[in-house]
Amino acid sequence: MHVLFVPSWYPADATDFSGSFFIEQAQALAMAGHDVGVISVKGVPVYSPAQLRGRTPGIRLSVESEIRTYRMDKVLPFPKVPGGNERVLLHAWRVLLTRYISENGRPDVLHAHAMFPAGVVTHALSDEFKIPFVVTEHRPSSMDRLNQKWNGVNGRRAALAASALVAVARGFAAELNDAYNIGQDKWQYVPGLLSPQFQDIPTRQIPDGPFIFGHVSHLDPGKRVDMLIEAFAEQFHNVDGVRLRIAGDSIHKAELETLAGSRGVGDKVDFVGAVQRKDIVAEFSSAHVFVLASVAEAFGTVLWEAMACGLPVVSTATWAGKNAVGEANGLLSAIDNREELGQALVTIRENFNSYVPEDIRAICVDHCGREAFTSQYEMLYTNAVQASRR
Repeated sequence: MHVLFVPSWYPADATDFSGSFFIEQAQALAMAGHDVGVISVKGVPVYSPAQLRGRTPGIRLSVESEIRTYRMDKVLPFPKVPGGNERVLLHAWRVLLTRYISENGRPDVLHAHAMFPAGVVTHALSDEFKIPFVVTEHRPSSMDRLNQKWNGVNGRRAALAASALVAVARGFAAELNDAYNIGQDKWQYVPGLLSPQFQDIPTRQIPDGPFIFGHVSHLDPGKRVDMLIEAFAEQFHNVDGVRLRIAGDSIHKAELETLAGSRGVGDKVDFVGAVQRKDIVAEFSSAHVFVLASVAEAFGTVLWEAMACGLPVVSTATWAGKNAVGEANGLLSAIDNREELGQALVTIRENFNSYVPEDIRAICVDHCGREAFTSQYEMLYTNAVQASRR
């Protein structure tokens, strides 16, 4: 199968981790024997020309981990004209697709990542080049754009025309079906891909020493690390041998450190800062339990990465939490409920020995490991190609 990714955003180069999971998904399909390419257009607002400084104009071709990648930057000159910038992006993506086909042959299927703008643009390219397409939605915020007239009309048209519509959480799929309201429940759940760093690792050895609750994120307010610290403080400030380990860095780190001190657990909370990707498996493995107290999560990549190491997890009942957590691998608590989160921390510590690391890892790999991911998308692609030939 020849698959061409059309992502709404994509890493600018090897040092950029924004959207790096798109590269990992392309690599997984390539490892399964498929021919995979990427065409990526970065839209630059007309009022932010500095973003283009030092960047090569025109089409940039590179081969990254055997994935042929065509990039182009495009100034978006119509900030207040509905559909104006989308037409500019369509022209740029059309140029890339034409060049791609001339050098690599015609893809069997186009795979758009996120409806706005890639899904809408890919619908137009599909019509013009007669190539079927599927859309995977990663961003809950996309539903808000359906309330805008131009986006609502064109997003729903693209949804109707797509061979398949994929959401990265079961609850997300249900809400997308309600939001699009196209007369059929076309959005379906297909898990994201477990990062390849976690694919073939052994189940971690349970660490010696104090009992550690671990957390990894960018420390954004939506992750509710503040509530995690407060819940930990309420339950464990007078308990020996229990620690909270927080990995990640942001402008909010200093205020979180201050909060831990003010709650009397400054000496029990370890802020380890940003962790390089090459060290992330070791970071997860250093904890006994992983905790994610977010207000909203779609797929919740970090939950699956922790489970790949064999850790039980505590998560708030986001789409991701409900997707990932069951009796065999952890506990759920209500969103924004400090007391319930604290009780979950106490309960999972008390029952820690009842969780089997090997079973937790198996749940993860069976759900979103490389083979599970590729087999489900292979089916979607095959169905799309067969339907286009009828």
